Amino acid sequence: MHNITHSDYKLLEEKYKNEDDLKEIIKKIEEEDYPVQYAIGNVEFVNAQILVDKRVLIPRFATELLVSKTFDYICKLRLENAQILDVCTGSGAIAIGLKKRFQGATVYASDISHGALEVAVLNAKLNDVIINFYEDDVLSDKNNLVEADILISNPPYVCEDEYVSPNTKYEPQKALFPGRDDIIFYKTILNKSKRWNYKIIAFEIGSLQGKRVSNLAKEFYPSAQISVQKDFEGFDRFVFIINE
Repeated sequence: MHNITHSDYKLLEEKYKNEDDLKEIIKKIEEEDYPVQYAIGNVEFVNAQILVDKRVLIPRFATELLVSKTFDYICKLRLENAQILDVCTGSGAIAIGLKKRFQGATVYASDISHGALEVAVLNAKLNDVIINFYEDDVLSDKNNLVEADILISNPPYVCEDEYVSPNTKYEPQKALFPGRDDIIFYKTILNKSKRWNYKIIAFEIGSLQGKRVSNLAKEFYPSAQISVQKDFEGFDRFVFIINE
């Protein structure tokens, strides 16, 4: 079973007690590229269990690294009890991971998708944390970014002609593809962020977007410490803006 690890198979066995149901879901995963995470119904993310279904993207290892690196900056700047805003929260994984690590923090999280927010609310309850979720189109003319110390975002960034894994066809496409302008979310968020004095801005980015997003950041925050950092595979994957 090339698409299923031993540990995932055990989880599938636990969920699909009926042998015929188990065979059917394994066939769907193997032959139709159905995401095993959707079949199981949840994933482990940093320090949390996150429910996932077709309403939300499946959290990736790169996003775990984004959160881990943000942990380090928060500790370095002694912002453990800060206010945090997660834009384009999806399943709520980032917001929940941060809140579980920094229990004294106040966390806000927004998304345009009502369905995604329904999943995020369930995930917050599952992990016994309080997150202030609100529905918002960050690309609209309104500036609904809330005042906070930290802004973090993993927005849609995949280029329209970029290769993606076949199983992403089951995920919400609007959460993957931003349209013709692949860095529109970064432009908009950075422009709107000027209203507030965020001490940390953390982005997950596409592997070919590092220079463009960091140059944008320099336009808006010329005196900040700006860095492009790599993921586990050595690709540019994060931009951090630090305003000490």
